[in-house]
Amino acid sequence: MKIDKEQLDNLKKEYPSGLYEGSVSFNDEADVLHEVEFLYRKPTTADIEAHQKAAQRSPMVANLNILQSLIVHPDPAPIIEKVRDYPAAYGRFIDEAISPFFGANVTVKSRKL
Repeated sequence: MKIDKEQLDNLKKEYPSGLYEGSVSFNDEADVLHEVEFLYRKPTTADIEAHQKAAQRSPMVANLNILQSLIVHPDPAPIIEKVRDYPAAYGRFIDEAISPFFGANVTVKSRKL
């Protein structure tokens, strides 16, 4: 993805909690490779709360909404249009890139003493 240094520096100042580079690569039903690249900000607790609330109604819409809200460069609308018909692709991004901000690979033990 192309972004000039000044633009990147400005985004880093605007999002001091964290700026990340993301991409989603996937093949469609005709085995054509699609790839989207973008910069996204670190998600907040409010982001994940809104996502979980929306996921109760529609998990696919919730995943698109959180992805759209986190993308800071380039404009998220064209990216969302490219992935909209491929819920497994953007769902995987949410699972692998966004969920770890809130704890991933959690193992819990509990036993009565």
